[in-house]
Amino acid sequence: MTYCTAFLNNLSSLTRFRLHTGNVNGYTQLKVRRFETSGEELSACLDLQLNSNPIATEFKENSCLLLCDNDHIDNYERDEIKITMKVFLSAWDVEQIDQAVKSLKEQLKTKDIEVLILSFPELDLIDGESDDDEHRRWMEKVKPLYEYLEKLVETSEIASIGVSDFSARQLKEVLSEFDVKPSINHVRLDGCCQVPPELQALANDNDVQLLVHNDPTPFPTNNIFKTFCDIGSGGSSAMCSPLFETTWLSRYSVWVRKRSIMTSKGYIVQFQRTHD
Repeated sequence: MTYCTAFLNNLSSLTRFRLHTGNVNGYTQLKVRRFETSGEELSACLDLQLNSNPIATEFKENSCLLLCDNDHIDNYERDEIKITMKVFLSAWDVEQIDQAVKSLKEQLKTKDIEVLILSFPELDLIDGESDDDEHRRWMEKVKPLYEYLEKLVETSEIASIGVSDFSARQLKEVLSEFDVKPSINHVRLDGCCQVPPELQALANDNDVQLLVHNDPTPFPTNNIFKTFCDIGSGGSSAMCSPLFETTWLSRYSVWVRKRSIMTSKGYIVQFQRTHD
């Protein structure tokens, strides 16, 4: 029995667990490949790690499994590094943000995070709804989540807030509505190479950085457990019962400030047992 198979066998007693890739930059096989999206990078990383690494077969409820060593971060003092994270939500749920932030702080042994970029879930479409009504409904969903981010700034758990894939109208609304302004708008330029002029002008006027990303929208979180399961079970459906789904995913980067070097990059994924 392989380590991964033994681990899968123990999932029957769990309702929630997390996987932490550790530093994916430590794998030469990944560094020399070009991935079209970060989702492809994560799948390749899990494939590599779960086929080669011994992993713990005793796993506790609501705990986090580190798939490779992360001790190299301890080579730097905290004020020498900058930690950024991006959180992908599967639902409009403040608790998912809280869990993601606590998990990263625990895994990296830090009390604070410099930048948190939030990727909000897609809004369900309603037939016949006007653009104005859809925007109002979107803002109602965003408000409690953004207010929670503001609280994290107030308590110094994060230093600044970022958002992802906001249109000019959405960014303008958030800038006018909240006291703590976003410092970053993560944008994906599908099919073009220029930011829309209206969005560019708004960002310039409000000191918002427009940073390009290659994250799929939405992030294919529901496929992650299937990838993990296929690796460990050889495709056996019985091995993967009960199934788990991803509730949230975070990606983090650790930068050495004075040298502008990324010393670490990794992913943390939380899995929740699906309801039959």
